[in-house]
Amino acid sequence: LLAACYKPLQAKSPTALTRATAFLHREYEKTWYWWEAVELARKLVLTGFVLLIPEERAFLRLVVATLVCSCYAVVLAVVRPYKRVEDNVLAVATSLALLLLFLGTNWTTIFLGIEERYQGADPADVLGFSSLTGLVNSMIALVGAVLIFFLIGAIFAARRVAKLPTFRLVSTKQLPELTLAHGLKWHLFNSH
Repeated sequence: LLAACYKPLQAKSPTALTRATAFLHREYEKTWYWWEAVELARKLVLTGFVLLIPEERAFLRLVVATLVCSCYAVVLAVVRPYKRVEDNVLAVATSLALLLLFLGTNWTTIFLGIEERYQGADPADVLGFSSLTGLVNSMIALVGAVLIFFLIGAIFAARRVAKLPTFRLVSTKQLPELTLAHGLKWHLFNSH
């Protein structure tokens, strides 16, 4: 569906299909109109495809999920597909928080594996944490700090964007979607 919307979206001439699929591409920049498909693919990989890895290799599942999250976070930070700055900041923040949770789960699995396989070995020699509780509390504090940091960044970004003069629709407070009929090249704004 999104592939069929390419030409009308780039030409800013809506068709019945682009209006019907607007919920898939409305929040994204025109060049990244297909980003919702990437987001859905990421969710499918994290919740479905990693389950194709046998349960005996649970740590491999975590490694694959961590790699997917880290690659997605980097691409998301570079591409910035959303129209609104605060949406980009929030998307990166949640992606990094998910990455940190997967890293914490990896460390927890390694900690428990050391305790289980090497009786008498101290996991603190490898991970720096002498107890599982300390490890979990550290990860919770780190994720909380990252979310607070990005929340502050999102507030500053929203305040900066709110100060810019723009035309907004009275009903939704959003920027208007200005589309041109076929063959037209210009818009005219008449305030009175």
